Amino acid sequence: VAAVVAAAMASRRGMRVAAVVAALAVLAGAGAAGEAAQARQTLVVVESENVRKTHSQYLAKLGELASKSGGAVDVKVASDPTANLKELEEWSYDSLVLLAPTLTALGGDSLAETVTSFVDEGVARSVILVGSTEMSSEVRSLAAECGVAFTTPNGNVQDHFHYQQKSGDQTLLESSNYMQGNVVLSESAKKAPLLWRGVGQYVDPNNELAFSAIRGYSTSYSLPAGSSALTKDLKYSGEATSLVSLVQTRNNARVMVSGSMDMFSDAFFSGGSSNARFCEDVTSWVMGYKALLRAEGLKHRLVGATESQDVYRIKDELTVSLVVQQWDAVLQKWLPFKANDMQVELTMLDPHLRTTFQQNKEGVFEVPRMMLPDVYGIFKFVVDYNRLGYSHIHLEEQVPIRPFRHDEYERFIVAAYPYYSGILSVMAGFFVFGLSVLYTK
Repeated sequence: VAAVVAAAMASRRGMRVAAVVAALAVLAGAGAAGEAAQARQTLVVVESENVRKTHSQYLAKLGELASKSGGAVDVKVASDPTANLKELEEWSYDSLVLLAPTLTALGGDSLAETVTSFVDEGVARSVILVGSTEMSSEVRSLAAECGVAFTTPNGNVQDHFHYQQKSGDQTLLESSNYMQGNVVLSESAKKAPLLWRGVGQYVDPNNELAFSAIRGYSTSYSLPAGSSALTKDLKYSGEATSLVSLVQTRNNARVMVSGSMDMFSDAFFSGGSSNARFCEDVTSWVMGYKALLRAEGLKHRLVGATESQDVYRIKDELTVSLVVQQWDAVLQKWLPFKANDMQVELTMLDPHLRTTFQQNKEGVFEVPRMMLPDVYGIFKFVVDYNRLGYSHIHLEEQVPIRPFRHDEYERFIVAAYPYYSGILSVMAGFFVFGLSVLYTK
């Protein structure tokens, strides 16, 4: 035991640094992620010069959102040789918007491979991917890499009941089947239906990283191009049809996948639809301007103490605290995050303790009193907060726990009273026996 504790103490500071570095690697809100959210450099690749005109309002909104946080937006045509995410083997941008469904390559390399590397190699990167009935296989593959499957073969989603009546086009859907909650979408974005025309998607319900921002109805289905009859595959029918899909990866990169170019167009932004507000909300979420969290200062100390210790003793009572903040794009600063379901675990292979944080007046999450278990070894404090729409927070802090030293036990232990009485009775019996032998004939 002494050897284990000594080794743990020797590597304590190194482990603490390692834990912090590991946490920063997965926290969207921590360190680099927070800074990236405040000043993002965004590359927008459009199909042609005509898209600049037909989607001018959305492009203007992108620029407005970026400028508020000190970022910038570069809009380039797909045929432009300078439309590249990398320069001198370094990533030049934090975010990518692809309004070019037929695009097959970016910077001379495969589109799917380039964008996948872009997402995997950074912290809290952002990608908006838009497909259409003419989308390339690379766009389809890129969506599949993110866990979103486009309809096969290409074909528009149709609905005989939920379409724009005045147009008579049953592929021009009016959907109000929005996701629950207001983490991603504000209430104002849900007041009117979304105008949408394009290719549907499917998100596996068992996929923990992907979810749908808006779905079709039970009467919606995807009809293959050039076909007049439904196929037997109902995978892309009903409410399983996702119109706009969102993904948050394990390194807190965010991706939006839509099969409708028209959804972002100036024509669909008018006429009483919610397209303008909906696109602003999902873009703000993908870019990290909303629902972005960062955690810092996971601290533990003895109750009543001010500093943490390298090693604790079994049955010590600790106070555990954590600071979690949320980025406010309006005020352009970090504010205390409010929640009542954030928990901390003390684990050694399996959780030994699990308790819910309380939030004090300063917004700090705190467990005022936690008694360590009567088990010694190398434990970890673990905070794993994973809620739909919010950044994933995962923090670990190793804590060695030692047993009592020989001089730390109580002088008289209650559990040993039977043994004490046994010894005393033997001594008393021996004394009586001695007297009887000496003074009796």
